[in-house]
Amino acid sequence: MKKLLEALLVFMFVMPALLPAQNDPIVRSVYLIGNTGTDTIPSEAMQLLAFECFDDSLAAVVMLGDNVFGEGNYGDTTSEKARIAARKLEAQFEMFVGFNGYFFLVPGERDWANGRRRGKSAVLQQERLSNEWFNNSIVRNRKQGVFMPGKALPGPVSVDLPDNVRVVFIDTQWILQKGLFKPRASYPGMSNKATKNLFYSRLDSLIADGNSKGKKILVAGHHPVYSNGRRVHVIEPLRSLIEYTPLQIFGLMGINRYFRQDLVHPPYRKMRRRLHSIFSKYPGILYASAHEHGLEAFEKDSVIYMVSGSGSFTKPLDRYRFPAFFMDDLQTGFFKLTYHSSGAIYLHAYGVSDRGEFWKRLIRKGESGAPATGEKEGIPEP
Repeated sequence: MKKLLEALLVFMFVMPALLPAQNDPIVRSVYLIGNTGTDTIPSEAMQLLAFECFDDSLAAVVMLGDNVFGEGNYGDTTSEKARIAARKLEAQFEMFVGFNGYFFLVPGERDWANGRRRGKSAVLQQERLSNEWFNNSIVRNRKQGVFMPGKALPGPVSVDLPDNVRVVFIDTQWILQKGLFKPRASYPGMSNKATKNLFYSRLDSLIADGNSKGKKILVAGHHPVYSNGRRVHVIEPLRSLIEYTPLQIFGLMGINRYFRQDLVHPPYRKMRRRLHSIFSKYPGILYASAHEHGLEAFEKDSVIYMVSGSGSFTKPLDRYRFPAFFMDDLQTGFFKLTYHSSGAIYLHAYGVSDRGEFWKRLIRKGESGAPATGEKEGIPEP
């Protein structure tokens, strides 16, 4: 009698809680990882991601930049540095032999040769190597190419995945790649300034178009809009001397390429503000980035900002700069998004030390795709 009563209680109280999950299957999984290219042996986080997604028939993988640390890929086959750089990239790709999902990668500043003048040739070479390697694979987008947005241009380029998900790829380093003798590709007949303005206009249009069609929008780039990592520096004397005095000639020579990677640097801050002004017009969209070496998630104006940059190592995060609803700097890992048939979206965190998923949160409700909570995070403007 006692066992019968226990079974009845389980049926009455436990089963109803399980039914929604059973009736709301996953229709798309998107794995997000960045800052992975430190060695010719794939990082533990990349190995864990490959293991998790390999048998996931609904998977899409997005590498979020800094895919190769070091001197980059310059197409010089006689250079030992170029061979090592190519090997770092190919070692990561080899983890996905036999992977039958979608695979994409966007560039970061390291892929642009750390902002040096040879950055354009480096990123073009990485695009060529990536597309050629996956052209012989079975990933579903092999014919369209995996390197986004490509051609050393800022984009944006959008890819509509099955199950109503639109991923918009942008190259944020293109905007920060400034200084003397630092060529950047531009659209035919257009200056760099005109190309940049067209970039923001097209980004707005692509998101607006997807929004009008009821698509779930995910924007993927390398540089975050919000972060509590080491790149959030206050104004320093040396920075001020180089940027705002006659000594800025040193900045034009390239010394300031390191400063440009900090969120408070004027060009970076301007980019953050323009991106946020576009994203905030479309509540419910998601922005995935890397750059910082940790896992972070913020919500501002009904936009989720994710930083998935602990693909090979971590650095300490400041817990008090910007209020975040998730942060982890204790282990390498990555984020995963799961899209459900009801319209609900969950954010999952995976860690190497935990050997898998260790955190999960509903970030978008089903049906309407509205924010899961009405909480105000109190995050200031970028």
